[in-house]
Amino acid sequence: MDPRRCALITGCTLALLTLATAAPGVAAQGATPVGAPSGPTPRPAQIVGGNCAAPGEIVAPLNDLTRPAGPIVGQAGKAIRVANALTIVPLPLAELLASDDAIVVHLSADQPQTLLACGEIGGALGADGSLVLGLREASASGFTGIAYLVPGIDDASTEISVFVAPVFGAAG
Repeated sequence: MDPRRCALITGCTLALLTLATAAPGVAAQGATPVGAPSGPTPRPAQIVGGNCAAPGEIVAPLNDLTRPAGPIVGQAGKAIRVANALTIVPLPLAELLASDDAIVVHLSADQPQTLLACGEIGGALGADGSLVLGLREASASGFTGIAYLVPGIDDASTEISVFVAPVFGAAG
């Protein structure tokens, strides 16, 4: 396996676990995720100008986040199902960091006005030049997530993985 891909998977898994276990207070408030379907509903996502309080125009579309439709394996009664997507965006990471942009995830294509999660692009870069950022709950959705951004091999693009899941304990 490509070392960058392995680092991507490991980093995203650790960050999502951190977010899921760091939010027990939210779960205790009785949050119910908005539109927590039993099947794999596509969750549209984009990079937008501005911030989560005032999202602007679309800077770059991202692939829709989906949950795998197959049977749940392993600890099926305890595993938290995650919607995710990987997109290669034709913008260098340095360009994304130089402007005020955010990543937004929507409830569905039919309800683009309802945000599930959002996070401003910024933070500390890892030793490999990657950036992990949190996506906070939006619209009382009961969902949080992470985004993992890695400079493309060509330095002219950015690989962006986005993950969202119900707040730990709120749904499953």
